[in-house]
Amino acid sequence: MKKQTIIPIIALMATLSVGLVLMSFMQAKAKGATEKLPLLETSILKVGQADVIILTEGKEAMVIDAGEEEDGVELVETLTEKGITQVETLIITHYDKDHVGGADVLLEQMPVKKLIMPDYVGTSTEYTDFMATLEKKTKESEISVSRLTEDMTLEFGTSTVLIESPSSYEIPEGNVEYDNDFSLITTVTHGSNVLLFMGDAEKKLTREWLDKGSAVDCDFIKMPHHGVYSSSLLELLDATKPEYAAICTSDKNPAEERTLELLRSMGATYMETKNGDITITSDGIDVKVVQ
Repeated sequence: MKKQTIIPIIALMATLSVGLVLMSFMQAKAKGATEKLPLLETSILKVGQADVIILTEGKEAMVIDAGEEEDGVELVETLTEKGITQVETLIITHYDKDHVGGADVLLEQMPVKKLIMPDYVGTSTEYTDFMATLEKKTKESEISVSRLTEDMTLEFGTSTVLIESPSSYEIPEGNVEYDNDFSLITTVTHGSNVLLFMGDAEKKLTREWLDKGSAVDCDFIKMPHHGVYSSSLLELLDATKPEYAAICTSDKNPAEERTLELLRSMGATYMETKNGDITITSDGIDVKVVQ
């Protein structure tokens, strides 16, 4: 049975367009889908403590993050095994090496039509390699590049995708670990099913996102920041009420027990990628998660 949702009131005109999108998401969720849609499959790969997420509908693919440098080859191989010859949309949530590291390999080996990324300058070697490859590829082929300073919606197959940027990319004075709270947050709505991908959002960004009124009941959540516990997680899970959760972890770096205890207390079924690839399938009515 689908969960009832609460339609947030968007008070500020500056966020009205996002509010209308969110209202349509929640209305679809509340009334439920009556007809099955083409299958949306989401694969979260076992690549250690890194994010590699592939969404496919038929022969169309969207990728959220590309793991570390060595994960780029596995990403391309997995896409090829799925019969994918080009990526419709690549979303890089932020520029930590375990999210952007394999993006240069993907750009080199497979056509990408649209690239969406944050609007700040990374400092890692992996970011530098990524940008060098991107500059080369934009000269060789047409690739639409968006550095997000405001929220964006797009269609992917029969899904609606909302990609939200942080309110500011200003680096806090004296803060050298700022990338996580520059993460893009992605909500995919497929019929009456909602999949939420939180990047590496930490306490500051999570609470900003919740205060903005973006949260809706979701069927699935990709947990933020590899299962690291934060006092904002209770608020996040209470606002989104996921039935399923996935955490990108490794044997060396598993999810914190406090995070797992919180998921159990909220009644969510969770899986960690340290135990294998995670696959989420949606037909617009039902969601299935297997590992």
